[in-house]
Amino acid sequence: FAMKLGIIMPPEAASLERAKDLGLEFVEFDCNPEDFFGLPVKELAARQEAIKEASQRTGVEVGAVGRWASRILDKNGDVIPQEWENVLAVMDFGQYLGAKHYLCSVAYVEELSYYKNITAAIKVLNQMVAAAAERGMQCSIVNCMMGGNYIRTPEQWKLVLSEVPGLGIKYDPSHSFVHGGAQGAYLDEALEWGSHIQYVHVKGVIQRGPSEEPTMWAIRDLVAAHPELKGIFQPYFEKPNTVYDNPPAGIDVINWRAFFAILYKYGYDGYLAIEPHSATWRGDKGEKGLKYTIKYIRDLMILD
Repeated sequence: FAMKLGIIMPPEAASLERAKDLGLEFVEFDCNPEDFFGLPVKELAARQEAIKEASQRTGVEVGAVGRWASRILDKNGDVIPQEWENVLAVMDFGQYLGAKHYLCSVAYVEELSYYKNITAAIKVLNQMVAAAAERGMQCSIVNCMMGGNYIRTPEQWKLVLSEVPGLGIKYDPSHSFVHGGAQGAYLDEALEWGSHIQYVHVKGVIQRGPSEEPTMWAIRDLVAAHPELKGIFQPYFEKPNTVYDNPPAGIDVINWRAFFAILYKYGYDGYLAIEPHSATWRGDKGEKGLKYTIKYIRDLMILD
């Protein structure tokens, strides 16, 4: 076994130095659209040489690149040419840096039926898997709902994975709390689908009652489409959050010991990417939380 522990960081050379200082083996670069915390795709090529040099100097690898908050299909279910070019550019970026994984998603098209959505997704995902393979990368679909991704639960995996050979799951236990309630659905999902997990995100979660995330994204998308509504919904985004947080993994409600037992059951020996993801944990507090997670997860990597 040779699990590797790393972290999601901005796509820049300084990230490699930061990961090395933390004693981590790799970084993950998420190259999402600008309206989902990313940067212009053309910026990636401008940065790749400096990143590669930093990787070689530090010994920290780029484990994965991803792009999953973008719409790849138009209202007819056809691939949007410009977005396909963006996907290939991110894959080229990953190939240049020696990444082993490409992380993807497919957004739901409201104008189409569920059947036509699934059919169109299968077609484009086969294209993604082939393009990633040409560049030496495995392709995994994320289980995050950001950007309208819906292929994130067993309901869709049953339909899609068998029709897209080579496509795996990028699994993050915390995302199962969106549909699984305050205790999540990760133990059931991982036990049933563990053989398909090709990449793992490590993010803590605490949640009271049903998830508010679907509502939050829906309102965000509505305001993005109709900026004149921003004032109406501003109070929603400013109200205190009393239902959810993403604390450092290890001081959250996820049973990481049991989850790792499932990973070991299926012989998982891949990447574990830490994802600091909380407004509560910033600055010195966030640094201490991150170091705790690193120590905590390392203690679970018992076969390395």
